[in-house]
Amino acid sequence: MPCPERHVIILGSTGSIGTQTIDIIERLNQRGYAFSVVGLAAGKNVERLAEQIKRYHPYAVCIGKETEGEILRQRFPKVRVFTGEKGLRELARLDEVDLIVNALVGAIGLPPTLDGLSLGRTVALANKESLVVGGELVTKFLDEYGGAILPIDSEHNAIFQCLRAGRLSEVRRVILTASGGPFLRVHKEELDRVRPEEALCHPNWAMGSRVTIDSATMVNKGFEVIEAHFLFHLPYERISIIIHPDSVIHSFVEYHDGSLLAELASPDMRIPIQYALTYPKRVETGLPRLDLEKISRMEFETLDHEHFPAFATVLKAAKQGGTSPAVINAADEVLVERFLEGGIPFTGIASGLQTILSRWESAEADLKEISSDAGNQDEVILSTLLAADRWARKAARYLSF
Repeated sequence: MPCPERHVIILGSTGSIGTQTIDIIERLNQRGYAFSVVGLAAGKNVERLAEQIKRYHPYAVCIGKETEGEILRQRFPKVRVFTGEKGLRELARLDEVDLIVNALVGAIGLPPTLDGLSLGRTVALANKESLVVGGELVTKFLDEYGGAILPIDSEHNAIFQCLRAGRLSEVRRVILTASGGPFLRVHKEELDRVRPEEALCHPNWAMGSRVTIDSATMVNKGFEVIEAHFLFHLPYERISIIIHPDSVIHSFVEYHDGSLLAELASPDMRIPIQYALTYPKRVETGLPRLDLEKISRMEFETLDHEHFPAFATVLKAAKQGGTSPAVINAADEVLVERFLEGGIPFTGIASGLQTILSRWESAEADLKEISSDAGNQDEVILSTLLAADRWARKAARYLSF
């Protein structure tokens, strides 16, 4: 029996997760599925987006700047071309869409997530900022409009799978695994001298530059704790981290009866992407399988908070809630950029985050940038979060070391 056609929008289609999603869609369509890519969005890679338009024939796309949008309009006159943040929201609200894959990087991914959920749609989520920055809003939209989130991040996808074995009320805790990144065995005193190219060499995963640096500082794991908090409705005290350098086990769920369930797979993001696309079915991937006979042992160790001080700062912001996670996320994005440009040391990311958060605690009460023409309470909350985001970006950009 043929599979029904599913109309998909891919936000961040030219990035790592976006291109892997397209690869999986091609593989699935060869196996009888009928995914139709009706919308694509990219930040600034206009040439790669143009190649994707030629191959997949979407009827609407979005690119970051208007000048690049005009280039696409001239080359593809039959395609609707949106631009900028407003364009992302318009793309997410297109008619007859079954699934939105949000693979954007940064807080820019939050508004289209909310737009998709407001229409009761399913969002396959790789944009962790949607939950880090706007977790409370996302939860509210899920409750009110009946949409769904399917996590793509390998850790949350693993928890999502393990939770099918029992009820949430039976869960004692979830345990997120962390590889430790490229500097797990590097002495703390040497971290000031590490170079961007060293930080970008993750031992197990091929990811975008920001996520790779965030893995090296463990900021990414702090963000994943926030994601797990909102995705699975668990208090922070029931979300644990363990270092697992092999990246074979992607996460655990511990039940009250003592059972510990884990999801194991090769470190290939296409596996959780496909599960999100075909859920609740499991389908052959054609990808390399995990060979247990070649795994002589698996290592686990406690997270060293002194070695990864940024993790504690992110967790502090998470527990403060409100706009604090938005501030940490925005500051991190800018500090990572400054490190990659050679402007600050690697350790400046962690110290900068701590400084920005402490400054925000006193500056938050004086925030005056909230949009005065927001139409409803949800838009007021979103405007507040985005104003905090702007404040943090500016503060991080001009922070002295």
